[in-house]
Amino acid sequence: MSCPGSPVVIRALLTTLSGLAAVAVVLGDMGAPVQPVLVLWFVLVCPGMAFVGLIRPPSLLFALTLSIAVSCALAVMVSQALLFAGAWSPVTGLVVLAGLTVVGAGADLRAARRAGPVGVDTSEGR
Repeated sequence: MSCPGSPVVIRALLTTLSGLAAVAVVLGDMGAPVQPVLVLWFVLVCPGMAFVGLIRPPSLLFALTLSIAVSCALAVMVSQALLFAGAWSPVTGLVVLAGLTVVGAGADLRAARRAGPVGVDTSEGR
């Protein structure tokens, strides 16, 4: 099980809260300089970070690079899906991306809980 200070919990909180904050500043029409910075941080890093945790990358640099690549891919896929559905809207895209981020963070937390604590031998003496 993940303890509250574990990297998995911190990553899940960071990505989820960043998504909620990005949606809030856009819906609240906060404007510059907060809105562009927060939305750019969220769209370029957070969705990928939520899903990249599932593969447990070997290094922090690799995880960050892969997070950016996966985030860009998810943003393009969401945009394309909205365009094909005839429902394109930047705000809708941001909300869908935030929803995907929450799903990824939840999956990461669940996978970490199922894996158990790191370094504990769960075998039965075999």
